[in-house]
Amino acid sequence: MKIVIADDEILVRKGISMSIAWKELDIDEVFEAADGQQALEIISKNPIDILLTDIKMPRMDGLELLKKVRVISPDTVNIVLSCVNDMECVREAMKFNKAVDYIPKLTMSTDELQSVIRRATAYVKGTREELGKQEEKLPLFFGAEYETRLRRTLEYGTDKELEDLLEKIYESSMILEKCWRESSEWEEIIGVFASVGKKYGIYEKDYLTEKTIRALKEASAREAFEKVISQEALWMHERIEEEKRKSYDAGIRASLEYINRNYRNNVKLGEVAEYIGMSESYFSRYFKKVMGEGFSEYLNKARVEKAKEVLQDKKITMQEVAELVGYSNSAYFTQIFKNLTGISPKMYQKQFFMSGLK
Repeated sequence: MKIVIADDEILVRKGISMSIAWKELDIDEVFEAADGQQALEIISKNPIDILLTDIKMPRMDGLELLKKVRVISPDTVNIVLSCVNDMECVREAMKFNKAVDYIPKLTMSTDELQSVIRRATAYVKGTREELGKQEEKLPLFFGAEYETRLRRTLEYGTDKELEDLLEKIYESSMILEKCWRESSEWEEIIGVFASVGKKYGIYEKDYLTEKTIRALKEASAREAFEKVISQEALWMHERIEEEKRKSYDAGIRASLEYINRNYRNNVKLGEVAEYIGMSESYFSRYFKKVMGEGFSEYLNKARVEKAKEVLQDKKITMQEVAELVGYSNSAYFTQIFKNLTGISPKMYQKQFFMSGLK
């Protein structure tokens, strides 16, 4: 099999290329690309089985590369490298055909990377090579497609979507009939919970495995055991959502601090999003969800509050006030000020001094 590693950071590319035991994964040729354009040229000339690509790259980014690969090499399996906070881009990338998983660059380990690539090679060959010989005696019900969907739903889905997917997995296990206790695929499902949780700093593999084994022994019927699996999934989903909220709320706090420091400048939404490590579209939506108002509305309010302080100087002109709080045009500043306070900045200044507050 052949793989392309596309990343503009040479240390990342070389680190991946040199750390993986490729022969053990049945990969006999490894290509490297410094950007999406170079990766596309390689794929157009070679039958590539797996593409491991970063999202943010010069010349052609990962999303554009995935779009083009879907056309010229639809059978290529895609794995996405991404920053943890760049969830909107990850979500978009995972929509593409044959996108089997993503790996957070800042926290990935060699073992995790090798595990994801092993799943990709199994997907290519249409088998689950990592299963033990005892598993071969029973029909498989938890295949690579379900594993990918379960990972996505744990991270991005709702409780209802997670429960519905698990029900489909359970229905697939009907082929085991009375042999459901003998299948080790239940441990594979629990392994997905633990693996996704680990990406968010949730290390509960031993706890989940122990609980699953105990439930498997104690269950009088498969339905009772499956209920335990569902409860563990929902518990992990809640933990993941909590960790995501912590991460994103920290990002919002950082964005407010950035605005407070830079409101005098021409602050842009994309600039702040890049500063905190989120995609622009996701940051825009999340900011409004947390703050209850859009980015521009919040920025204007912050500038008007600063303007009220500046207007306490009798000698200052409206143009000077506007420029001090981030507006190049005094007429536009006056309009914004009046829209938010109900009076013009001149009237506010006049009322301030007439009230005897200074």
